[in-house]
Amino acid sequence: MRILILIAILLVCLSTASAQVVHQISFDRFTHYTIDDWITYAPGLEVTTIDIGDDYVYFGTRNGGILRYHVFDNFWDYPFTTSSGLRSNHIDYLVYHARDNKLYALTSQGIDVYNKAFNYWEPTGLTEMPPRRRPLQADINDFNRERNYNFPEFYRPANSELPGFFTDLPILFRPPDEILDEHNRIFRLSPDRVVDKWRNLWLGTNGLGPARANLNNMTLNFYPQSLSNITPRDLIFDNDKVWITGLANGPEPVGINVWDLDKDDWRYIEARFNFGLHNDNGKTIIAHTDYIFCGSELGLLKYHKKDQRWNTFTTAHGLESNRVNHLFFFDSMLYVATDQGFNWLHPDYSQINESKDTALDNVPIFRISATDSSLLFATRDGVFEYDPERDEISFFGTQSALLDLYVTALGMHNDTLWLAGHYGIMYQDRLNNRWTSFTQIREYVFGAIHDIAFTKGHVWFASDNGLLKYDKKRDYWYLYTEKDGLADRRVYKVVPDHNDLWLCTQKGLTIFRWNRKGRLE
Repeated sequence: MRILILIAILLVCLSTASAQVVHQISFDRFTHYTIDDWITYAPGLEVTTIDIGDDYVYFGTRNGGILRYHVFDNFWDYPFTTSSGLRSNHIDYLVYHARDNKLYALTSQGIDVYNKAFNYWEPTGLTEMPPRRRPLQADINDFNRERNYNFPEFYRPANSELPGFFTDLPILFRPPDEILDEHNRIFRLSPDRVVDKWRNLWLGTNGLGPARANLNNMTLNFYPQSLSNITPRDLIFDNDKVWITGLANGPEPVGINVWDLDKDDWRYIEARFNFGLHNDNGKTIIAHTDYIFCGSELGLLKYHKKDQRWNTFTTAHGLESNRVNHLFFFDSMLYVATDQGFNWLHPDYSQINESKDTALDNVPIFRISATDSSLLFATRDGVFEYDPERDEISFFGTQSALLDLYVTALGMHNDTLWLAGHYGIMYQDRLNNRWTSFTQIREYVFGAIHDIAFTKGHVWFASDNGLLKYDKKRDYWYLYTEKDGLADRRVYKVVPDHNDLWLCTQKGLTIFRWNRKGRLE
């Protein structure tokens, strides 16, 4: 009789969806999405090739696709990448073909073409690139007679023909092709460059992005317009700026990225050049009115906005571990999830606090969320609840033996708690204390689930196998991958921003305009 009662209670408290089918792309991408529904910013500081179109200057990069500067309206448009339809972000050669108004790109996967009339990229089947536009022979003859710096339109001067350009300090140009940045690092001009009709010489570099030289006053300016060489892992919006933290994946520059959206300016904060910043490899970042906090591989980083200075807190200051996985504000305190437990501190002070309850000592904590009165920790041993008033830790059972193990992400939305881990996804209707589990999701979504985010009517999951969406009203699952427009199917973070999702992926920062009117997967 007792067993029957227990079974009845379980049936009431826990329901399992009988079948979960995860749908994937089954339509032509460019009849379903427009080209700017998916936009990716990837590391594009190494420029390999340049050409000029009717409206844009195009910069092909080693890993960041094609950067685009609008010459009439003077702004940087979103780049062309694999999210736009290119087969690769590795661009070796660009040709704007004026006769057919098409842009051709030689990528590591072959020659692709952008047809402006149809507004999408596609493979060409060509084995050779079309010819580039060249200066008129009369203009070349005039230039050869005068031998000055009055380069004709479409001319591509060699290093030996370049003047000694002036630059804004602290960057210096050292002929024939060296640039010294503010830290005395030596970068070089890329071999490909071109002159436009307004006496601008457009150049590229091997680490500082695109550059423009004004041939009237001989000034040279640089325009970094991409991520530095990092894999983005988290981002936050702070007024008009986007702060992006990640792991280094290439040569310098690396660091914490700050993108000023108003000025469209990119800045890279590197540990080796900033006193108080011990490490710039980060997995989590969070904003406060007066500070930015970043969780790195070597401690908790604190940026003072007013003084523009950094502090680093480590195990020497009381952190349970130097490897910080997640940061979360609760009741005016900053909670720090580490590889060996958790800590907390008041943002204005430097004292690192720890619980007297040792239940989570030496336990990796992956994510933090909260109810009205307590904190919830996702761990390899399941979910734990922490009561700050009592300083007590307790196991938070889900009434599911499988989903009480290895929970990697969790999130609270209204009165619903969502959990995800190695054995599936589930949620709790906290008003009715009813659980619903989706264990069959693991047949479609492999690897870790890193993050959970919410928009009206939808739950989003960042996973190693793509961006997973659940439409609760329709009871409908959809998995977005590179075939839809992701830069990479390994997604680490989902940040909703009105009708956009900002996604940190293995190969760049992807912005997905998911809420286009009339579109339904």
